[in-house]
Amino acid sequence: MNGFEAMDGGFLTAVQGPLLYGAFGAYLLAVVLYVVHVTVRRRGIWRSAFALVLAGFGLQTLCLGLRWWQGGYLPVTNLFGTQFFFSWALAATYLYFELRYRIHASGLFVMLCSLLLFGSVLRLSPKLPPLVPALDTPLFTLHVSLSFAGYAFFAMAFSMGVLYLLQSRLKTALLPGLSMLRTLNEEAVFLGFCLFTLCMIFGSIWAFVAWGHYFSWNIKGVWSALVWLFYAGMCHAKFIRRWQGTGYAILSILGFGVVLFTYLGIGLLMSSNHPLG
Repeated sequence: MNGFEAMDGGFLTAVQGPLLYGAFGAYLLAVVLYVVHVTVRRRGIWRSAFALVLAGFGLQTLCLGLRWWQGGYLPVTNLFGTQFFFSWALAATYLYFELRYRIHASGLFVMLCSLLLFGSVLRLSPKLPPLVPALDTPLFTLHVSLSFAGYAFFAMAFSMGVLYLLQSRLKTALLPGLSMLRTLNEEAVFLGFCLFTLCMIFGSIWAFVAWGHYFSWNIKGVWSALVWLFYAGMCHAKFIRRWQGTGYAILSILGFGVVLFTYLGIGLLMSSNHPLG
């Protein structure tokens, strides 16, 4: 018996709801303020929005930590857990780019995605399922956490790709310049690719330890490999002139479509023998 199990999960049950709704409320207000900031360019507005993102991220991190402590494993073994963690990773990605580049409302799409994922989580059961033996390894934690971290950076690249296409047409002062958007896009793709590469490596080792082979031809594994190959190609494409700028932005949008299908589409439309669907 460990941690909160000694109290039958009573403490977690009592605080989980307020933490979830508190974080959701903070993100919702932050998104509203970022929308206002797009038209009313005042420093106090984006500072308030950023403070709300920090508050929401802190509450979400605390909730994730408590769930991890009670379960004794990273709680990403069901739809609630994966969407909650993906939402957390998106918020963390936004904070990275905000602190590094001061992107302000340019990260609105990523925060909106985080908010939508979080909102869909609230209608699901937060109950922690028992951990099957094949998942009871640090390799599983590394594989899944790096996977969603990579997905979050790919979502940021999608956002920057959309903004690049808009800015190339509108040429508005409300958005960063094309050069900055291109830099943000390329960095998001590169970091996402590095994290997803590590995810694939640890996943292969985990598969060998659990089932005796490094790769199986299940639909989830095949599409994960396609995600890796697509973004490997993007890391190369940024050095080819005809793919720079608009072409790279379009690839970022298409790539995130592949990511979404791999994450949600396969589980909804197909059957897979992957441990996480």
